[in-house]
Amino acid sequence: MKPAMLFALLLCLGSAGCWSSERPSIDDLSYDSSSARTALLAALDAWKQGRAAELARRKPPIRFADEDYIGGWRLTEYQLVDPEQEIRPFQGVRVNLLLKNRKGQTAKRLASYQVSIRPGMAVLRSDP
Repeated sequence: MKPAMLFALLLCLGSAGCWSSERPSIDDLSYDSSSARTALLAALDAWKQGRAAELARRKPPIRFADEDYIGGWRLTEYQLVDPEQEIRPFQGVRVNLLLKNRKGQTAKRLASYQVSIRPGMAVLRSDP
């Protein structure tokens, strides 16, 4: 076998492990549901208190993204649909929201949030 072909073969075999399609299971990620719940409640409480912009300056900071918040709606009340639900990565947490806009109009929404705690804390609206 020619040296160039041998080198190419070894390179291919050596990189085969990099092409693995296996993903770590949720259990392997050692996700802390309690920390995720704390982040979710902190984000919703901050929005309700009109202090959501301060979430980025917390220690640790929480990235918060919600289309109604961005649209200028104020959160007046919220309730977790299943308060006992264990929060897991990549799974939505359903929350009933009561909102009010600048004109005083109210709206009820069923929202879904995904909560990340690593590498940084994030609470992101992920409605279907």
